[in-house]
Parts: sequence; structure tokens; C-alpha cells
Amino acid sequence: MANDKVMPDNEYDIGERSYHSVKGAQYTLPNDAAEHHRLETQAVHLSALMDDNIIHSPITRPVRKVLDVGCGTGIVTDVLAKQYPTAKVFGLDLTPVPTIKGRQVSPNITFVQGDILNLDESSKDGGGLLPNGTAAVKEGGFDLIYSRLLLAGMYNWPEYLRTAQSLLSPGTGWVEIHDLDWHWYDADNKIISNDWKWFTTLRQAAEERGLDYECGSRTAGWMKDAGLVDITVKVYRWPWGGQWEEKEHMRAFGNYYVPAMKKMLWYNIPKVTEHKGYSEEQIGTWRKQMIEDFEPAKGKHWKFYVTCGRRPE
Repeated sequence: MANDKVMPDNEYDIGERSYHSVKGAQYTLPNDAAEHHRLETQAVHLSALMDDNIIHSPITRPVRKVLDVGCGTGIVTDVLAKQYPTAKVFGLDLTPVPTIKGRQVSPNITFVQGDILNLDESSKDGGGLLPNGTAAVKEGGFDLIYSRLLLAGMYNWPEYLRTAQSLLSPGTGWVEIHDLDWHWYDADNKIISNDWKWFTTLRQAAEERGLDYECGSRTAGWMKDAGLVDITVKVYRWPWGGQWEEKEHMRAFGNYYVPAMKKMLWYNIPKVTEHKGYSEEQIGTWRKQMIEDFEPAKGKHWKFYVTCGRRPE
């Protein structure tokens, strides 16, 4: 697609975005209503991708305590609370969990505002749905610690896995990480995004912030280094465009995500690179390149990793 055929800016510009203000954290995605809607929709598609079996950890004992790290809108937290109705379920996020119309928060959920890497400095009272629960998180004893798609915000993965390991119940507690490698693959499973100039620039800027765009495939190694055992990895194909997919849920996922990702990256490019001081003209060029490179193609995909590990006795 030639640059003169790229959609005008206002196809993606939805106005000012809001972001978290937690000191030291590096989460680069917005926390406004538009982002909440994207997260809710994404969660529905990911559930379908996994045949509605979100938890892969082979938990054998009754679940008493669960932690959802980076819980966002709380949609998965609510699923976990319903799956384990007798457990205390904590949803931890940098910013207040929004009230979602039509969703009644399960009574066994406590939402906590804070940073898993810095619980000592986490907010004592987030207000609204966020009572002071950092002490309950810090005391540990979790049977399951779960997180999904922290790629855009987790700035120290090895420390996160060490912290998670320390918070699990010895011998029986599991940590489960759902995340991506930000590589785009073609139908032959060959990486194609290494040739995208805008993306290599974004990746370098993200690494300077401590982010890791290969966290999906690296999680198993970090779990091993943290002392976790019985580590398993399951890889799902995340479709990039759905018109070629045979299964209905894959068609829906691919068709939704291409335009959604274009809009998300429209804002993410200047946010991730803001410390570099690039000009508006350069940002505009990279946005146009991103839109072109994001066109769907048969077989184009991401890899989505689900990695589980248990704390030994």
C-alpha cells in the first residue's frame, strides 16, 4: 500500500488518552474507557482461542487463594472467582479497576491497586473497588498466581517470577503466565517483522525502558531460574486476519484484532518512544509504515505462550 493510500489520521485518532501515574512503572498502554473496551473484547476472543479453558495448571488441591496480576478490567479475575468460588481472589493492577456495566463483582474478589514489583510502595487505598489489600497479597499462601499480557508493562520479568515464587504455597502453588513474543510470522513460520523499520525502532525503545518483546518464549527459563519446577509450555497461534480461517472463532479473532491493533499502536508508538525525542514527522512516518505492515495475509500470525510452573516443597 502506498503512503498516499494510507487512511487519514482521524481514522485512528480518538483524542487524548489517559495513562497510569504509578511512579517507576513502565506500562505503556492507556487506562481509559476505549482501552477497557479493547481489553474486554480481547478477553472474549482469547477465551474462545483456549476453548474456554483459561487455566492450564494441573492444580490438584482445593484452591483457597488466587492472585491475578495486572488484572485490567477484572474480567479474568471474575472468571477465576467463579471457577474457584470458595477461594479468596485478589486482582492487582496499577490503576483502579473500572466498573463494567452489567458485571456484578463476585463477593470473593478483592481488587488491590499496586505494583507486584514494589508492593511496599503500593497505594494503601485506591478508593472505590480498591480496598487496602497489599498486606494480604504480601503474606503469600497463593495456590495460583496468574497474569496475562504484561508485555507492555512488566519491566523486570526475572524479579516478577522470583516474587511470584515466594508468594506461592510451597509444594502446591502454581504460577501461570499467558504472554506473547512480539514477532509476526508468515505461513511458513518465518519471522517477518524484523524487516519493519518502525517496529525495530519501537523494540529498541521498549528495551531501554526495561520491557521485553520476547517474554512469551522466555518465561519458562525465568521460571526455572526462580526455582519453579514441573514447567510446561503450550503455544497457541494468534491469527492476523481471519478471512482465511476455517474455524469461526479464529475468523472472528483475526478480523477483530488487525484494526484494533492498528489503533492501539497508533498511540503506543509515540508513548514507548517518548524518551527518545522523535519529531512528529518521524512518528507520522512510522505510523504509516505500521498500518501498511499490519495488513492481514494468509498464515500471518503471532505466537501466544501459556507457561505454568509449580513451587517445590
